[in-house]
Amino acid sequence: WAVAITRKYQWPVSISLLDHDAVVVRFSTVPDSSVSPFHKTVNMRLPLLTRGMGLAYFAFTPTEEFDLLVEMLRRSDDPENSLAHHPDRLDKIVQQIRQQGYASRARHVEPRNSNTIAVPIMNEADRVVASLGLTYFTSAFPESEACERYVPVLKSASAEITQDLARIRSSFV
Repeated sequence: WAVAITRKYQWPVSISLLDHDAVVVRFSTVPDSSVSPFHKTVNMRLPLLTRGMGLAYFAFTPTEEFDLLVEMLRRSDDPENSLAHHPDRLDKIVQQIRQQGYASRARHVEPRNSNTIAVPIMNEADRVVASLGLTYFTSAFPESEACERYVPVLKSASAEITQDLARIRSSFV
């Protein structure tokens, strides 16, 4: 699904998985994209509270996991985890992401010449298992236009991935 999106729209797409207190890019179409802001992203660690792919995962975690993650992030010295010390602001951001169904990178973090829009990938039990993100140059269009163009594409791909995961799982039962 990620490769198909990159072939159609040119922008690189990545899939990330939770790794302790961040998400890590485990698949990327950066090599397939002629307009990628990055040279490589596989194995890149992305904080949960400031990066689109991290927020897309974090915002959709079940309450118990959410609370554990917040506790870990509160003990972190990484400035990108400082939002964990502001529960009211964090709640507001999480509620907004849940309502709109996607997240994007915080504006104050580098690189500022690009942005990532990301959605959660859920399993058949409606539990987040990964995040799917598309990265674009901010000079190409404003964030609102990027979201209008690509959020439906990402949500559709995420739903298809969920169906594929269910088919794969049922073939082993």
